[in-house]
Amino acid sequence: MLAVIGVIGSMAFVGWQVRESNRQARAAAYQAIGIATSEFHRSFDAHLNRLATESDYPEAVKRWSLADWEASERITIADLRMLETVLLEVDQGQLPEDAVKRLGYNWGPALASPAFACMWPDLKPGVGESLRRYIEETSPPDKRFACEVDLKALRDATVLHRGATGG
Repeated sequence: MLAVIGVIGSMAFVGWQVRESNRQARAAAYQAIGIATSEFHRSFDAHLNRLATESDYPEAVKRWSLADWEASERITIADLRMLETVLLEVDQGQLPEDAVKRLGYNWGPALASPAFACMWPDLKPGVGESLRRYIEETSPPDKRFACEVDLKALRDATVLHRGATGG
């Protein structure tokens, strides 16, 4: 009888330890993602802030230079990597289902943003399946912006111009 009580006590202690370890891992995941997000946004300068604001205005993104598009793409890739990390932590059970919202990554229909909609075809192949699915599932077809900027033509024109001017 004493041995049975000892085994039950040991099992309860191990269960408590596992629960405590999971709680600590979840807290560490939230902390790491929160710090990374904060540091990322602290690195923005006036130009990046302007691009982030303009990204939701079709007429503004039509006026962007190739350098503006490239800067916005770097910002977006960094944001996508952090969102992908959150989704991975949710998939692995380290973070709860509402972690995307709680950590500020609930962008709504991302493909409703003119800038994001224009960049997505180039970004999509470079992200994981769960992130592709998340972006597309949270962006219903009737909410998606039809990109009016030909980024390939802008890149090609810039390359041709640089080649012609030797720059």
